[in-house]
Amino acid sequence: MKLLLLLTMLLVGGLAFPSLIRYKFLMYSLIALLLTQVMVRDVDTHAWANFVYRLLGAVAVVAMWLWLLTPLDLMYSGVPLALSWGVLVAWSIRRLIMQISREPVINEAMLMGAVAGYLHLGLTAALIMSAVETIEPGSFAPLELSAEYMIGGSVNVLAVGDVFTQITYFAFVCLTTLGFGDITPMLPMARTISVATSIVGPLYLAIVLGILIGRFVSSSSRD
Repeated sequence: MKLLLLLTMLLVGGLAFPSLIRYKFLMYSLIALLLTQVMVRDVDTHAWANFVYRLLGAVAVVAMWLWLLTPLDLMYSGVPLALSWGVLVAWSIRRLIMQISREPVINEAMLMGAVAGYLHLGLTAALIMSAVETIEPGSFAPLELSAEYMIGGSVNVLAVGDVFTQITYFAFVCLTTLGFGDITPMLPMARTISVATSIVGPLYLAIVLGILIGRFVSSSSRD
């Protein structure tokens, strides 16, 4: 869990530097592969489920790089990315909550996993929103660079690192329900994903905090 949380925090911190976009997506790849190794431990599931889970992690990484390297005018390359990462992180969060709920006492790994899970929600929302922006240009405004590069669709997502950084910022604004209003979802799909992110963030906190507080109370009463 320590390495997973460290990589996640490095990725979040690196979003302040749009020029490092290639390294950010390398971090995404490492996180996805590490996630599918960490989250199969101490989970009472069938071997085939763990195999499918690990395979999904590899598929998510491949889908992400295909999306990154595909010219922007091939808009639907973002669909496999959105689907694979959405399912991967949803499955990972479910496994994380199962692990936390089975721990008798609060420990360091539990807390680090809970923090990493919350950050993964924001990072995944950013990926899905970015894919939506390439599928339906103009989904988020104002993102002038997006429209500019879509006209000359020979470039790929790696050429528009600043746009990805802006969308990632917006994803975390939605996740934390801050709602600054400087970026606005303009199209139905973008609005749906924004609302879903705003619901999932507080819901995750409520569930995880409920479990952690319950474990703390149980530990205190036994002492």
